[in-house]
Amino acid sequence: MEKVKLLIIGAGPGGYVAAIRAAQLGLEPVVIERGFLGGTCLNRGCIPTKALISAAETFNSILGAEAFGITANAEFDWTKVDDHAKNAASKNRMGIAYLFKKNNVRLVQAEAKFTSPHTVKAGETEFDAENIIIATGSVVRDFPNFSIDNKKIISSDQALFQAKLPKSLAIIGGGVIGVELGFVYRTFGVEVTIIEAMNTIIPMEDADISKELTKEFKKKKIKIITGTSVEKADKTDEGVTLTLANGNVVQAEQVLSCVGRSPNTAKLNLEAAGITPDRRGFIPVDEFCRTNVKGIYAVGDVIFTPMLAHTAEHEGILAVEQIAGMKDLKPINYLYNPACIYCTPSIASMGLKEAQAAEKGLKFKVGKFPFSANGKAVASNHTTGFVKVIIDEESHKLLGVHIIGNGATDLISEFIPAMNAGLTAEEIVESIHPHPTLSEASLEALLGALGRAIHI
Repeated sequence: MEKVKLLIIGAGPGGYVAAIRAAQLGLEPVVIERGFLGGTCLNRGCIPTKALISAAETFNSILGAEAFGITANAEFDWTKVDDHAKNAASKNRMGIAYLFKKNNVRLVQAEAKFTSPHTVKAGETEFDAENIIIATGSVVRDFPNFSIDNKKIISSDQALFQAKLPKSLAIIGGGVIGVELGFVYRTFGVEVTIIEAMNTIIPMEDADISKELTKEFKKKKIKIITGTSVEKADKTDEGVTLTLANGNVVQAEQVLSCVGRSPNTAKLNLEAAGITPDRRGFIPVDEFCRTNVKGIYAVGDVIFTPMLAHTAEHEGILAVEQIAGMKDLKPINYLYNPACIYCTPSIASMGLKEAQAAEKGLKFKVGKFPFSANGKAVASNHTTGFVKVIIDEESHKLLGVHIIGNGATDLISEFIPAMNAGLTAEEIVESIHPHPTLSEASLEALLGALGRAIHI
């Protein structure tokens, strides 16, 4: 039995960031990881997805060069496109390995299993840990009416690294993963149909954002079916036939199931640790990521908070700093947790949606500025979308921000510290925004909420 100060189970964004912060604080962390460094995000999520999206955007840019007076032809080699995604993941894994070495973080490559509340077996070694952080991430959720076979019915794991593209793809689920991969596959010539049980795709976003993305996807000839679910899937020689609850039938060479992810807790033997997950597999924690067992924390996708890499990172740091005895720590305010979607047009949001503000009975003002009226957007031929802000009617503090269009995932960063600091719209617009930049659209949206818009 080996005694350690801190044991971290999982080396995804929550686990590896926690390990580096722990090393900085002298906690001598040991990390147990059964797979690749970086977890789902780096290997089967954020990084390879964004590599494919960047390739798709580059392809679209070349095809659209005529708008700039440039004549260009473009072809693609899917094998090389997919190799780019694999290489992006590999380089980032090497980066984490370097950071572990630099910070003297010990890595144990094995599967972890609790044997008691503070003992964990990993391979041939059993650890007795003063503190433990569970950061094992999530796995793709199987569809309730039929199973993923990794051939005709695939998950996002297979969709990222396919040897060849299908002629047609039916995507079940119009959330983040569904629209991102739908954009990629459509860009490279696949006939794409997105089926969403809710009344709109990306139903977690503000209604104006969902409406705008739907409009743009239809321009790309992505077929969108909403307000109905899939009842069954019949495999045929040509592919798969989906029968929908509304009686319609969708046929495709391949089906991509994007119905969400589940916490990866089944093999941890949590009962031995004295922890009982909820019926969905999530580990209950308090606002400081503490489980019911003293000295055991859980972060990232295994707890019921937004399944986002940057969220997991902050939770991991919060757990470590408590273990290190740091004082005056604050719980994470998840209302100010930004969410990003990387299709084209890209999307970023935080805070309340307009419908939520109305449901709460808040008095508010809305400012909305289109990129079609922004000089930099017009010059770069990226005029789709808008910046929308919601401010309190009396205090003028920000309640929510919703952006769709080129650069949205970067533009949201201006609002993150502003909302966390409780700044008013007036305090933000006092800062000079450089011209010509897309950030001027953010400025104008705020001015619009104040009734002072200049350029529209």
